[in-house]
Amino acid sequence: MPELKIQHAKLVELKDDLKDVMPGGKSLTVQFNPESLKLVYANQVKEQPNASGGGGNQSQGSAARQFVGTGSTKLAVQLWFDVSAATSAPFIVDDVRRITAQVLYFIKPKPAPAGSRDASQRTPPGLRFTWGKFLFDGIVEGMEETIEFFSPNGEALRASMALTMVQQDILVPAFDGSGQVPGSRPLWPAGGGQSLQTLQDSARAAGAAPARGSGAGAGAGTPSGGGASGPGGGAMNVFGSGGAPGLAAGAGGVLALSSGAAFQKSGGWQAVALANGIENPRAVPAGQLIDLSATKPRIVSG
Repeated sequence: MPELKIQHAKLVELKDDLKDVMPGGKSLTVQFNPESLKLVYANQVKEQPNASGGGGNQSQGSAARQFVGTGSTKLAVQLWFDVSAATSAPFIVDDVRRITAQVLYFIKPKPAPAGSRDASQRTPPGLRFTWGKFLFDGIVEGMEETIEFFSPNGEALRASMALTMVQQDILVPAFDGSGQVPGSRPLWPAGGGQSLQTLQDSARAAGAAPARGSGAGAGAGTPSGGGASGPGGGAMNVFGSGGAPGLAAGAGGVLALSSGAAFQKSGGWQAVALANGIENPRAVPAGQLIDLSATKPRIVSG
């Protein structure tokens, strides 16, 4: 089995417009990934005192609220650095503040660009926090450093950095595609009194089971005539592990014993019943998920 590669979070300097990476800018890969990320969304509102004809509660004299601006999104994250536990560069140093100083770079305002109209106007660098598929662009609003551990001669060895980033916009995640995990197939819960053969035919009609002629046999059930449904008659999709197709038995569910039904390709209904631990195929416990492709008994340890 190939070894899983852990993705580490990164701090990357951006241009002032926060739209692109700064060429030759600062970049730092964190030593330890954060335990959590906290996002705060806020709208900008302005309270206006009441006047004749103004908004708000006139009888109580409450102020009217007016939405202004586009809102903001804040990211709070805590990063840890420990040079006493370092195993690779650039964290193998004598003092952890050599590392945290690189994080402090992102809060220190930069001098105004040459030729700017207002030389006194300084802004902190743009910063991108990225971790796997998570990405947040903004500027550092605040930062707090806590030194946790010292060497016998007083050198700082471990520190945490709590930083808050802000973006003057409500950032809504955008994703490509449906997001369905590859290899997963929906499991269909059976209705009351429905046989497994009818349920398989219903799943086949919905495209969730092999078509006829592939060794799955024949049947007469359809989603409208006896298909799987959840509470209130709506279709229910649940996902099992390993991407194996499976079904859930409803009240009075029965494993189809017909030789022309669902299990010819997988080794027969006997193999499916044995693999799913079903003692009585004619009386399947209501709600039990049935793996139609299983042909070997499950081994449960512990």
